[in-house]
Parts: sequence; structure tokens; C-alpha cells
Amino acid sequence: MLEMKNLCREVWTWNRKKEMSLIEDCLRNHRFIAIDTEFPGSLRETCKDATDYERYNNMRFSVDKTKLIQLGLTLFDTEGRIGGTWEINFSDFGEIDDARNEKSIEFLKRNGLDLEKIREQGISIQGFFSEFRRILKRTMNVTWVTFHGSYDIAYLLKGITGESLPVTSERFAEALARALGSVYDLKVMAGRFIGLSSHLGLQKGYVYGLGYRILSHRLKQELVTVRQRAQLHINHVMKTRCYGPPSPFLPPMPQPRPMFVAGFPPFGGFDMRPRVSMY
Repeated sequence: MLEMKNLCREVWTWNRKKEMSLIEDCLRNHRFIAIDTEFPGSLRETCKDATDYERYNNMRFSVDKTKLIQLGLTLFDTEGRIGGTWEINFSDFGEIDDARNEKSIEFLKRNGLDLEKIREQGISIQGFFSEFRRILKRTMNVTWVTFHGSYDIAYLLKGITGESLPVTSERFAEALARALGSVYDLKVMAGRFIGLSSHLGLQKGYVYGLGYRILSHRLKQELVTVRQRAQLHINHVMKTRCYGPPSPFLPPMPQPRPMFVAGFPPFGGFDMRPRVSMY
């Protein structure tokens, strides 16, 4: 396999077959996937004190109405060793005709996103996820990692299932568990414990920057670094999954008592059912 741990590989229509083969090859030994996305922005403004119902419905409305522009994947193993990073460019979004948040589009363009090139040379969302689904079916026990990633996970679910998002946040959580298995949001993990956020280096300015710089290799390395630091604390606190069963690759952990945190969506179908905040 090619040496890819320090390289972000771009996926276009002309190299799609080769890169998808490399992703499948990499997944054999690197079954944690950190994800990030670029999309046309939120179509509904969500106020800070919005209810869980409002937050989920605003997200669902935006994700269902808009088209993904880029998907970033970094694959790493249980020791945090990076196997490869990919930037998948999707041709579906049209800047003139498709639903978008104009401020978000301008922000992306100011930060170097070439929408014209992506439109002309990118691959179709349906084509990518059709092949990606087949790869995932041949790969057991994949664990997903994101950072403040409710929209990232929502677009991923929409792509993998080929369907609109579930009507309620409860069904959303259940659909994630069925389609993706274990999903970890690092911001949620850090936010559950007093002082852990600052201990892991998740200061406010740092967090803000992470949310907008898709697919830089530094971002992906930081995701792995934060996960490694957080892992030191997991044995002493509780299971930190956000959706689905715990990953079989994580070390054994003591059985925690139920814990409830304001936010959405609730767990479904598991022994412990805390509500986790993704905002």
C-alpha cells in the first residue's frame, strides 16, 4: 500500500476507482474513521436557547434540502496511527440553483474552496455512497469519530441510507446505530466532565477554528491527538459513545451509572440511555 499517513488525497471523477480501492485497503487495518464535511450552510437559524425539538428539526430541514460539497475521511488504528486521509469532492451542488446559505458559501470561497472545479470534476454523491456502502459491508467493526459533528453525521447517514433524515431525534439516533454502529463526538465526550475540555486543549478559540477548516491534515491529526488524550480518562469515568454500542476495540471500562445531560438525541435500545448534547 502507498505511504499515505502524511498526505491528504483528493478524490475526483478521474481517480475515483483507484482512491476507493485505497480506502478499502486502508480500512483493513485502520477501522476508526474521523469525518468532517463541507456543505452549503444552515437554511434555518437556530438560537442558542432553542429546544431539542427545534435544533433537530432545523438540522433535518437543512440537511434534507441541501447537497454535500465535500466529505473528509481520516482512517486510523487503535494506537492512533493514521493510515490515510481523503477529501471526496462532490459534483452535485450548483451554486446558482441549489439551496444554500449565502454567507456560508461566501465563507467557503474566501477560504479557498473552488466550487467551479468541484462541480466540473467532482463525483456524484449517489455514486460514491453506493460504492462506500459496499466497502463498509465488507469491513467489520468500524468506529466513527467527529468533532461537534451533528451535521457531519447527519449528512453521512443521509448518504449511506439514501433517504431523508428520520422525523424525530429518537429515530435519528436509532437509525445511526443501525447504519453506522459506534459514533463518538469528541466535543460531547469532553463536555460531559468538568475541566476535561480545557485539559484536552479544547479552548473556545481552538474549537471555533476546528469547525471550519475541513480536511487539513493538521485537523485530522488533532482529532486523533484529542482522542488519545481522552482515552486516558475513559477508564475512570463512563462509556463515552454518542450513538450505538461501544466499539469492541476500546479497552474494558467499568459499568457506569446512568447519566443525563441536556441535549439531543436520546439513546435508543441500550442499557444506558443518557441524552447527549451535540451543540
